[in-house]
Amino acid sequence: MKADRRTDGRTEIRWLRGAGALGMAVLLSVCPSVRLTAQDVRARLEARGLPADLVQQIAAIAADATAQGLPSAPLADKAIEGFAKQIPAPRIIAAVRQFGARMLDARTAVHDAGVATPPGEMVAAAAEAMGRGIQPADVGRVVRAAPGTELAASGLTVAAALTAQGMASPRAVEVVTAALHDGRTVAQILDLPSVARAMQSNGLSPDEAGQWMLRGGSRDGRPDGGHDGPGGGRGPGADGRPGTSTPPLPRDGRPPDGGRPRPGGERPVRP
Repeated sequence: MKADRRTDGRTEIRWLRGAGALGMAVLLSVCPSVRLTAQDVRARLEARGLPADLVQQIAAIAADATAQGLPSAPLADKAIEGFAKQIPAPRIIAAVRQFGARMLDARTAVHDAGVATPPGEMVAAAAEAMGRGIQPADVGRVVRAAPGTELAASGLTVAAALTAQGMASPRAVEVVTAALHDGRTVAQILDLPSVARAMQSNGLSPDEAGQWMLRGGSRDGRPDGGHDGPGGGRGPGADGRPGTSTPPLPRDGRPPDGGRPRPGGERPVRP
């Protein structure tokens, strides 16, 4: 039983820190509008078996969020997630309130980036990113790099996911903004965490994976179009001629040399 309690504690800590980048990606894909009415929130919570008193309090928080023009579905989803993980009700309520407050700050960050009336999904994604330590100024960088609200929300979700995988938040933002400037689609943006994970499974650190992604390494082997890579090196150009930066990674995320030591035991130089 003690081991179970320790496991539950770790689960609780991870949940309270705002994990759930994958859940947010799913939310964005299946729920174009993340604002629900109070009745919808209550019905969703009751359908998931939350007790009546917890439903009442979460519904009240969601109603307050709706009155302030904030999305309410992410609040309901966070409560459902916490209940499924057997988090005590007072902690669920505190976490939901905290996320609601963070959405206010996130809306300000998005507004300051030039979006006069940010949609709910963008606000929720920005709040998730800020919960992962991404600064408001970097939220603005992602929003300004995106040509539309859907890409902005996806980019913020992915920046949070990359940070959750261990990548430093400035590097994660740099990877996402570079992909947005490169004209990647929503599907390609949402695939970036999988690309980074493949690279890490083949021996790269999260920061090294970020460096490779910035230099053109990707699941589809797409070159970086000749943009300057970290350190000023040129990547492979659009004409296919090699540049001075590291070549793209193959589809399995491995570096060209597989990360194997060179003769004499020296590790290959990585960006």
